[in-house]
Amino acid sequence: MMDSNRTEYGFAALALTFVTGGILGATLGLLFAPRTGEETRERLKERAENARERLKETTETVRERADELAEAGKERFSEVRGKVQESVEKIKKKVSPPKEEEEAEKA
Repeated sequence: MMDSNRTEYGFAALALTFVTGGILGATLGLLFAPRTGEETRERLKERAENARERLKETTETVRERADELAEAGKERFSEVRGKVQESVEKIKKKVSPPKEEEEAEKA
């Protein structure tokens, strides 16, 4: 029973240590920050603008690539369509009797 209490107190002490360290670290970070609030806001604004520009460039690149792929797909579709039509015509010629035989049968 005594070991269980030690574990609970040990965990509580450890948790308290982490929380205290976090608060202390955040406080010291604010006190010793190398920039003023205005400088920090300006820097954040610049980073946001850079991120927006990179996003815009990436979007344009993706759009261009999608257009290229769409065009290549259309070309490939046309090629395949032509080959399928040729194959269908060949099959029709093999399957259907010559027109001369049809005319002879009709007469």
